[in-house]
Amino acid sequence: MKVLDRGSAPHAPLRLSPLVGSVQRIRVRTESHGVIKDAGQKSPLPPVPGVQMVLAAEVLGVSTSGEVRFHFTLESAALLIQPGTPPQAVEKLHAQLEPLPGLKGEGRVSADGRAQGFTLKLPADMAPPLREQLQQVTSTLGGLGRILPTEAVGLGARWSPPLPGKGPLAGARTTLELKTREATGFGLRLELESTSKPQPAPENLRTTRGGESLRTYVQGQGGCTFSLDRLWPTRFELEVETRLALRAEDKDSPRRMDSFATLQMRLRELSFSPPQARVANSTARR
Repeated sequence: MKVLDRGSAPHAPLRLSPLVGSVQRIRVRTESHGVIKDAGQKSPLPPVPGVQMVLAAEVLGVSTSGEVRFHFTLESAALLIQPGTPPQAVEKLHAQLEPLPGLKGEGRVSADGRAQGFTLKLPADMAPPLREQLQQVTSTLGGLGRILPTEAVGLGARWSPPLPGKGPLAGARTTLELKTREATGFGLRLELESTSKPQPAPENLRTTRGGESLRTYVQGQGGCTFSLDRLWPTRFELEVETRLALRAEDKDSPRRMDSFATLQMRLRELSFSPPQARVANSTARR
């Protein structure tokens, strides 16, 4: 964790203190779309359904070192169908999502942000685009509660954490900025970007002459708000654009092909039950 600017005084630590026994329910939506530009012509990529999930997390314990242990339940999972998606593909994806609701597990988030044990056991035959979206959601959620600087900071502070996640998030240069701060919580601004080194192009993208190289560019921005007594944010938004640039510099047959994909992730808190409310409700039912 690297602090780039401590911000204006007064400085104070940013710490989350999830309430043991509390339950937070969130809804997460991910959607993506893309286009290919080849030889000056643009064409949309095949539509990929988005995913909407509702998850509930119960905080089981918080150690003296700050590690949070929690239990989670995937309450529901649904497709967000884009126009033009073949009906056969929709039926297949619905069938792949059907066994997921009710899945339970435990997760741990250490004080330095490393998530452990927060996984969904996905079907082996799940379509790659759908699998990637679900893995991105769970990887991001697994560490969102611990992306905070280790030293005291003030408004306007900026720091660079290793953002959890796979795909375009993994390895990106990430910057967070403290935009708002109140007694009960705070708000962050997030930006990320990365540029890969040239790599050999996959076989399916090579021409007969060969020589193509592939470079990846990633840019993203978003924000989130935290309440100090929650494990996950009450709101989180992120939009990431990934550009794959295929290049062959042969003077006789130069090649330029770009693939643009945009991923949007949105999280909203649906409900929060503090320990006292849950005990009272349980007593009332008796």
